[in-house]
Amino acid sequence: MCIDDKFSAEQLSKLNKIPKQDEYYTIRDIVDYPEFSRTGVRLEEIANPPIEKSDGTLHEPTFNIFRFRELEVPPPIEEEISNMLTEELELVETNDDGLLRKIRN
Repeated sequence: MCIDDKFSAEQLSKLNKIPKQDEYYTIRDIVDYPEFSRTGVRLEEIANPPIEKSDGTLHEPTFNIFRFRELEVPPPIEEEISNMLTEELELVETNDDGLLRKIRN
C-alpha cells in the first residue's frame, strides 16, 4: 500500500505515472542502489518510460521502497475470505445419474 505520494517537481518531470496514497500495488521488481543507500521498486500496475541515469544508461525509474507499506494479505482478498467463512452454506439436493448427492452452493 502506498503511504507517500508526494513527489518533487523534478521527480514529476521524469515520471508519467506515480503511485497514489492508500492505493494497493504489486511489486514486480526490486532494485538496490548501494551507492545511494536506497532500494527502489517497480510496480505491476505502473510502468514509466526509461530515463537516462548519470552513467548514460537507460532504465525504467523506480519508486523508493519507503513509499510503501507491506501487507500480509490484500484487504479485498482478506474481506472475501472472511465473508466466505461467515456465510451460511445452503445444502441442495439434486439427482445425478440416478444418485442422490448433496451439493454445497
